[in-house]
Amino acid sequence: MDVDQAQSLPVPLTAAQQAQVRAAAASTGKPVDVFLRDAVLEAAYDPFLDALEQAVNTIIRQADQIQHNYAR
Repeated sequence: MDVDQAQSLPVPLTAAQQAQVRAAAASTGKPVDVFLRDAVLEAAYDPFLDALEQAVNTIIRQADQIQHNYAR
């Protein structure tokens, strides 16, 4: 798959960005479509994002407890 033909990309890539993606894919020995898929999946399962989500949930729980304790 050529980067130019990637219909699912939400933003167009400049020629320089396309060249950068092609070079990165070539350095891994993967076709561009496989390289892009792997990069997207890796970003989606980023442990930092999981940690942020856990932090948000912790803050929400603690805020709920604080409001309940205040009402007593």
